[in-house]
Amino acid sequence: MKFDKFLIVIIIAIIIYAGFLFISDFNLAYEKITNFKIIFVPVILSLISVNWVVRFYRWHLLLKNSNIYIPIKNNFVIYLAGLSLSITPGQIGEVIKSEFLKKQFKIPRSKTLPIIFIEKFYDLMGALIASIIGIWYFEGGLYLISIGIILLALIFVLILSRNIFERILLLICKIRFFSKYQKNFLESYNVLRNSLKTKIALKTGTLSIIFWVIQGVAVYFILLALEINQLNFLMATSANAISVLIGALSFMPGGLGITEGSMGGLLSLHGIEFSFALIAAVIIRIFTSWYTVIVGFIALKISGGFSLNEEN
Repeated sequence: MKFDKFLIVIIIAIIIYAGFLFISDFNLAYEKITNFKIIFVPVILSLISVNWVVRFYRWHLLLKNSNIYIPIKNNFVIYLAGLSLSITPGQIGEVIKSEFLKKQFKIPRSKTLPIIFIEKFYDLMGALIASIIGIWYFEGGLYLISIGIILLALIFVLILSRNIFERILLLICKIRFFSKYQKNFLESYNVLRNSLKTKIALKTGTLSIIFWVIQGVAVYFILLALEINQLNFLMATSANAISVLIGALSFMPGGLGITEGSMGGLLSLHGIEFSFALIAAVIIRIFTSWYTVIVGFIALKISGGFSLNEEN
């Protein structure tokens, strides 16, 4: 990924957030932001940072399950670098982890690309479970979760049937971005199947749920820092997971605008003025998403990730 492309996404985010500020009550937003209880910041950042470890450990287990062994330090830097591109549509930019592993450790893409795909499968599963724990608090959320469950089931069937997998793959690889990976995907079917076996599925599935619960706790503390007391922990966890799901399904880069708008709408259902709910949603995203992207961007820069595209 080149810096100018990354910069474009940043500019889009700034424009969208400026738009939210424009349609909000500026005085109210200013008052709430200036009164943000910074005492919660260390706790919030610690929770988000712990989640990097949770997600990395899941990645480590999936690699180990496929007999891929990378030094922990190198692997962790590579994983963080991949998180910098989580703002791409559908988080497809995270395939850069596969490029790093190929370049630095001569590991074929056919072994690592399916693991990145399986990560998204477990993310979806964890988000759905996290949404369900507080779903009765949000009208209409059940419909979204039903769609998510159907999507999860379809992906599961897709992986179980090699014939269906190859047919769908041919369609996907008509997209220019994926075309160069077609051979790698076709060679990776066994890795996908092995990543869904009961033992590894229980471990990685549990870690995925833990990730969303920890992020829910972080969101809850952000709300408390903004003096929003209408939502309990279950509601905060569910609202965060539902809004991220909606943003992911929109296929916008990082769910920009869609995730924040959805979160604002869900918060407003509980008596929070919509204009302030939007600002709160933006602040939540700064902590839960952009903090990770910035740290990942640093790891990407250190690892020389911006030169990968030029070499391929």
